[in-house]
Amino acid sequence: MAHSQADRGELNGDAATEMSRDLLAFASELLSFAEREHGRLPHQRTFILPGVSLGTGYSAPQFAELCDRAYLSASAPEDAHSVALAVLDYEALPHMPRWRGPAPGFHDVTSGLAAHGLRAAYDAGYATWDIYDPARGLGVRAMEATALRPPWEPSFPLRLLLHWAARDPRRGMIHAGTLGHRGYGVFLVGAGGSGKSGTTLSGILHGLTSVGDDYVAVSSRDAIVEALPVLRRMKQDVAGLRRLGLEAGKGPLDGPPNWQGKIEFDFEALAAGARAERLTMTAILMPHIARAPSSSFRPATAKEAMIAMAPSSLFQLHGSWREDFGLIASVARTLPAFHLDLSEDPGEIAAAIRSFLESRSAR
Repeated sequence: MAHSQADRGELNGDAATEMSRDLLAFASELLSFAEREHGRLPHQRTFILPGVSLGTGYSAPQFAELCDRAYLSASAPEDAHSVALAVLDYEALPHMPRWRGPAPGFHDVTSGLAAHGLRAAYDAGYATWDIYDPARGLGVRAMEATALRPPWEPSFPLRLLLHWAARDPRRGMIHAGTLGHRGYGVFLVGAGGSGKSGTTLSGILHGLTSVGDDYVAVSSRDAIVEALPVLRRMKQDVAGLRRLGLEAGKGPLDGPPNWQGKIEFDFEALAAGARAERLTMTAILMPHIARAPSSSFRPATAKEAMIAMAPSSLFQLHGSWREDFGLIASVARTLPAFHLDLSEDPGEIAAAIRSFLESRSAR
């Protein structure tokens, strides 16, 4: 199906200039409104995530409860900076500034406002705005109604705002699985179906630790890469749980399937002691379901690691691509990469990764 330039967010000439001017005026007005209303919002939370203390106000309780279930608060590090987020909806606040122009394209919003130092995204399907001003440490989510949200929102509510708030030149979030042993860890990256989530859960069930299997915070400084937790939960489909001897609907796995048909659960409740506070990362692993007699590791290139790691992170955590690509490139340059050909035995897979981590940490 053909798309017009406007559909692709490729306005030219006077139209592009007018759109950019109107977007900046709207973003500025909405941010100022959020700043004025923040302290008066009826539902307040403070979440401590890696590098940032989030003082979050909500116009409706349902979204506050989503964040309560999703985020994993930790002790505030010494270098944490404070950010104010306002989560607003027009049902509760009908006088909130509203965009009056034609629906903007993706590029109009992200690139147009980036030129003015703002991070921004607009979801046309749900008429939802996310705008963040790094200079002020101020962000706003503006929705038509709290109930009108994409089905994936409960898995990581406000993910773009949190991603932007946590960014600094050497720290951000990436989409990856993690496993660790005695404080040292590996990233598990790759396309869906490669075995990443199953490998992570296999490791957790057999004595390894993790800081997460979806979005994790990453710091890359002075040739040291650390990973820290952001979310409480991980997710796995019913068939994957069954292959690991787990049954959906029981204990920590008693929740309903999410929008992908997967069960979300707090993996610390499933395996006590499995959540690490942080891991010093030693390698990037790219798992492959090989059904081999035993799991094995083959050296890979930094380019292969980038190709496996970057697409999902840049697609799902967009709006600061240049910085995000730089962080991923720094990780890929710093850490060695390996293909991991998997056996069919979860215990053997975990033992192989444990031995691999012991050999890496001894260097």
